[in-house]
Amino acid sequence: MCQILIGFSVDMIGQMAELTAMASVRYQDVAVALAIYGLSSSVGSSVGYAIAGGLWTNILPAKLYEYLPEDSKNMTAAIYGDIKKQMAGTPIRDAVIAAYADVMRKRGIVGSALIPLTIICVVVWRNINVKKLEAG
Repeated sequence: MCQILIGFSVDMIGQMAELTAMASVRYQDVAVALAIYGLSSSVGSSVGYAIAGGLWTNILPAKLYEYLPEDSKNMTAAIYGDIKKQMAGTPIRDAVIAAYADVMRKRGIVGSALIPLTIICVVVWRNINVKKLEAG
């Protein structure tokens, strides 16, 4: 359910941002405004993916080692790198689930910490009455 709400909100913000970009420029400059919006959106996505990748790469192996049973700790790198090994055995699977849950919790915390930046960006948008805009 959480992923559905996130997808819905991301799409709503994206549509509002595109509309804001188009409404704030002259008709002749709409393509440029959308290109700049697309560029900044791509850069923002890249930063987000880099943060998420850093969390997965730096935290997951350590948490996996922490949660694995003593007899499986020497297999941490193999389990981290191979999905088939992750499915072997109940204690190993429980450790993988716990490690993933820990990293996902930290990703949620980082995402929540960045929400004020998003709110500030929305607040500084110009209030444009699109009903009064002229076509062309």
